[in-house]
Amino acid sequence: MIVMKAEKPRTFVLVHGAWHGPWCWERVSEHLTARGHEVICPSLPCDTAEAGQDEYLAVLDDALRDRSDVVLVAHSMSGMVAPLATGNPAVGSLVLLAALVRRPGTALLDDGFAPLGEPLQKALAGAVVNESGCVVLDPADATDVLYHDCTPADAADAVSRLRRSANTVGAQTCPDLPQRRVPTTYVSCREDRAVVGTWNGALARELFGAEIREIEGGHSPFWSVPERLAALLVELA
Repeated sequence: MIVMKAEKPRTFVLVHGAWHGPWCWERVSEHLTARGHEVICPSLPCDTAEAGQDEYLAVLDDALRDRSDVVLVAHSMSGMVAPLATGNPAVGSLVLLAALVRRPGTALLDDGFAPLGEPLQKALAGAVVNESGCVVLDPADATDVLYHDCTPADAADAVSRLRRSANTVGAQTCPDLPQRRVPTTYVSCREDRAVVGTWNGALARELFGAEIREIEGGHSPFWSVPERLAALLVELA
């Protein structure tokens, strides 16, 4: 059990990426709640091909309801949607963690594969697309791309929880960004094999005036270095 001195309470809405669910934040949540903060982990309908950015935004709006000065944290795929939620007055700041970023008027791959790491590109090329249009990653590829810096037991635990995921949002055109802007930070992972942090971070700086920070490890620091990630999120709050 983690026991720490409470800080000024904040509310963190932690949003998962493709193939994942709220479970991926459980280690970070433990550290944040031990420090006296509230944590909400919504579940995006990424395993439903019919669900796109409107449905994702509805989930985020529900998580933000009746709250204020929220730190909205978006990992990976959810970075394409979270900036659209900053029009909600409940959002006080935005953290894009190893996130994919879209330019308004474009879809994710209008710039080719520049936003994606080569290992993820290869994994996607070998992935199965099921009858509902969702991508199912090979477990070995998922381990190599998403959890290569974890212990074998931790990686196996995480990969066993992954679900199918549609690329519906990635294929959609990003609408205009909200006029309301909030302080934004892009956090890249130094050993990321899924997302090119330099490319996406530069776009986040251009679009949102984002500050750029780094954290050690691969694409899933919420699993490999949760205490350090929690400390960084508190620092950025």
